Amino acid sequence: GKDAILSVSYPGSDKEIEIVRGTNSFDLEGINVTLKGTFGYDASGAEMKDTEAVTFTGSVDSENTTKTVKEMIEAFNDILKLVNTEVSTKPNRNYSPLTDEQKDEMSDKTIEKWEEKAKAGLLFADSDLRMMANSLRTVINSADRAKLSEMGITVSGSYSDNGKLVFDEQKFKAALEKDPDAVREVLNRPASASGDTSQAGLLTRISSIMDRYGKTTGATKGVLVERAGSVHAPTSILTNSIQKQMDSLDDYIDKLNERLKTEQDRYISQFTSLETLINQMNSQSSYLSSMFSY
Repeated sequence: GKDAILSVSYPGSDKEIEIVRGTNSFDLEGINVTLKGTFGYDASGAEMKDTEAVTFTGSVDSENTTKTVKEMIEAFNDILKLVNTEVSTKPNRNYSPLTDEQKDEMSDKTIEKWEEKAKAGLLFADSDLRMMANSLRTVINSADRAKLSEMGITVSGSYSDNGKLVFDEQKFKAALEKDPDAVREVLNRPASASGDTSQAGLLTRISSIMDRYGKTTGATKGVLVERAGSVHAPTSILTNSIQKQMDSLDDYIDKLNERLKTEQDRYISQFTSLETLINQMNSQSSYLSSMFSY
C-alpha cells in the first residue's frame, strides 16, 4: 500500500500544496474527502497537464447555524429566568412543612398544593444563585457588545427581564453569510492561557459560567452540584454539603434521643424509688395509726 497524495490549491493563490495521508478518506477544511482512484497522473506517475482539476465550493449553512444559536439563546434565557425567579421569590411563612399526622388528615391534592407553596422561597436571596444570576446578566462583555448587536444579539432593555438576551434571526443570518469567520470569532473566541474569560467569546463565557455552577464531571464539580448533588453525578448524591449537613443533624438527633432515653430511665428509676418509699411510709403510717388506736 501507498500513501494517498493530493495536490491542493486555494482561492487567491497559484501555489499548490501537496497533502499526504495514510488513508484514502480524510478531512480537508471541514470536507470529508474519499479518494477512489488516481487522476491527473499517468500510470508511470508523470503529471498529465491537460487534466481538469476537481473544484470544491463551500458555503456556510446559515439556516441550521441560526437555528442552533436561537435554541441556545432560548435555553440561556430559560436558565436565567429560573435562577432569577428562585433567588427573588420570598418564602410564605404561613406554609410550614407538614407532619405525618397533618398529611393523614389531608387529601393528596391538598398536600401537593401545600408543599408547593411551602417549598417556594427556599432559595430566596441565596448567595450562590445571586452570584450566578449576576454572571448571567453580564455575560456579554463590553468589547463585543457592539459587534454582537450588529449580528442581532443584544440584551433586553427592560429592567424586569434581568439580562435576557434578544435574538434577531435575520440580522444574525445576514452577518453569518457576510463574514462567518467574524461571527465565529465573537461567539467562540477562547479564554486566555490563564483561563480568564473576561475577553472570551459569548459562547465560551456562557459555557464557563455553566461549568462553574453546574459541572458534573471531574474531581471538582460545579458550585451547585458540590452543594446539593446531581443525578448526573452519582457520587455527588451522598457527598454534597447539604447531605452532609443532614447527616450531621441526624447524628445530633440520635445523640439527643439517646440522652432523652437516659434521662427518661433516670426519672423512671427515681419515680420508682419514690413510689417504693411512699408505700413504705404509708405502711409505717398505717402501722403507727393502728398502734395508737388502742
